[in-house]
Amino acid sequence: MIPGPTECLEEVLSCMSKPPPAHYMEDFVAIYNEVIAMLKQLFGTSGDVFLITGSGSAGLEASIISLIEPGDKVVTDEYYIKFIQAVGARAIVVERKRGEAITAELIDKVLQQENEVKAVAIAHNDTAQGITNPIDEISKVVKKHGALLIIDAVSSLGAIPVRFDEWGIDVCSSGSQKALSIPPGLAPVAVSKHAWDVIINRKCPIPSRYLSLLSYREAHEKYGDWHPTPFTTSTALVVALRTSLQSLMREGLERVYERHAKIARAVREAVKAASLSLLVKDERYASNTVTAVKWPDGYDYVKFWHSLYNKFGIMIGNPPAQWAAWPIFKDSFRIGHMGRTANPDYVLTTLCAIEKALREINYPIKERIMFETAEKILGIKT
Repeated sequence: MIPGPTECLEEVLSCMSKPPPAHYMEDFVAIYNEVIAMLKQLFGTSGDVFLITGSGSAGLEASIISLIEPGDKVVTDEYYIKFIQAVGARAIVVERKRGEAITAELIDKVLQQENEVKAVAIAHNDTAQGITNPIDEISKVVKKHGALLIIDAVSSLGAIPVRFDEWGIDVCSSGSQKALSIPPGLAPVAVSKHAWDVIINRKCPIPSRYLSLLSYREAHEKYGDWHPTPFTTSTALVVALRTSLQSLMREGLERVYERHAKIARAVREAVKAASLSLLVKDERYASNTVTAVKWPDGYDYVKFWHSLYNKFGIMIGNPPAQWAAWPIFKDSFRIGHMGRTANPDYVLTTLCAIEKALREINYPIKERIMFETAEKILGIKT
């Protein structure tokens, strides 16, 4: 129950057990094109969508390396800083307190203070803090200031609505291992017409071949009828993604979004019923794919986490080692509920185990309070 990689669908595991197809010719092209058509529905775009073989970070870096040049100024969050700095650009970090969303007001304030900002690059869904930033509102401010909008939808695509065309996003990238419920290794990327104009009119060449979005556009235009990607892609993962996307389409995207919202509300209310606090300060921005919970002072987190993992067979986010390695995760734990795990069976089992693990460290909690609270919201009778 970590916030990615999440559990794979059974049909995904089944299709991946078969020999993978070659990365070119008619059979694979048909599969690839079907995947792209379904991804366009998830992104909410009629424009270009490509698949990069790599983790979600490959999509983030491709977005930056293709659009941003040395000396450019980019307003950003923690997720894009290193990619921006790697191309010799200046990262202007949006300052906010832990647990606070990036709002349109915050972005507007920064853009008023800074001149000639080329782009705003932020996460749609902040996986580390369990926050969904209001991109629909932020996009209006960004466009008012004439900047590009680059979005990380790694933990939102397929679970939380993304409206690429409607919101005026320029580049949006995601990852296969979260709400799309397949293993890590594919990064879907959507690109706007305006983004292409900026890329084509760069002052200096894109300092990458593999992560250049132009490479993917060129392959599609020149060889798309028989070799749709510029490099050998992970065909097994493309087949897996087709299977997962077909499952989403059968369920219906609106039902998928409603399922994630209902599961997330059940988890949040269960957390509060246990007198634990959410990390997100304003629940209007609470994520529907991951819930971050503040750890109560004075209780043994190491024992709690390892009890869940070793005794109950459940892995949640923020293992004790992560507290020491990355301060953003300190004093909190995360429950992932995305894709396959946005399901009552997974969530209720997890909440029941969390209750038991809390009692093992003498945290005062009423028996079955988390389970029963979530059960009521989910409309399940036992």
